[in-house]
Formats: sequence, structure tokens, C-alpha cells
Amino acid sequence: MKGSLALAVAAMILAVVALVLAVVLPGAQGPIGPEGPQGPAGLAGATGPTGATGPAGPAGPSMVVAMGVVSSTGSIGEELNVTSVTWNSGLQRWEITLDGINYYYLDYVTVVSSYSGYADHSSVSGKLLVEIFDADETPIKEGFSFVVFDVDAS
Repeated sequence: MKGSLALAVAAMILAVVALVLAVVLPGAQGPIGPEGPQGPAGLAGATGPTGATGPAGPAGPSMVVAMGVVSSTGSIGEELNVTSVTWNSGLQRWEITLDGINYYYLDYVTVVSSYSGYADHSSVSGKLLVEIFDADETPIKEGFSFVVFDVDAS
């Protein structure tokens, strides 16, 4: 019985060695299988630090030569280069004298915005004239804002 036990143990050891060798020693490589589908995209990485702000560029041209906000009573706020604003009740228009500017409407780009109604502008004797009209085109004494640009300024 000793002999058959020794043979059984030897057979078991040989079986384990054969199994280990089969796993450890490479055999012939089989064919490469087809490529599988692409997986979902991973999460985005963290954003890097923001760089320092660069220096300011050179100033642009100073094209605004006059501006203001005029109330319906004739008071002016947020003004630049405005000497006076008066209501001409006979001609139903605002007359604005600009500081150091002999205003002629074709020499400047002028934007006038009424708070209610339609605004128009023109000039006479170096003054900016502003007329405001209601929906029926009747002149009205209404507040407005304006900006005068000199596109040739630098």
C-alpha cells in the first residue's frame, strides 16, 4: 500500500507541475478578435489657472465732444461741454449752447433720444437745436438725452 500511495502522490505532483507549466509557459497565440465598441468619454480634467491680465491698450480717440441729459423742465444732468439749455416757447424747441463748440449739424454726428416721442435735431447760430414731437407730430416740451461726436477728433 505504501507503494500505491507513493505512486498516487507522484501522479498528483506530476499533474500539478503539468498544470503550472501549461499556465506559465506560453503556447501558440490564437487569432486576434474583433475590436469592441468604444466606451463612453471620461470626465473632463480640472481647468488650469487663469493667467495674469495683460496691460491696457492705448486709449481710443476722444470722439465725444458734448453730451447731456435734459429734463422736461430744462435742468441738465450728466453733462459734458454744455453751457446752457433753454426752451424757446415761440418755436417749440430746445436750444443748446455747447462749450467751445460752434455747432453745425453737418459737422458732427449727433444722437438725440427722447423719453417719449420722436426727436429731431438741427442747428442755428452755432447752437444745437432739439425738437420733440408726440405721436401726432405735435411739438412737445419733453426731456431727452444727446451725444455729440466729432469723428475727426483724436
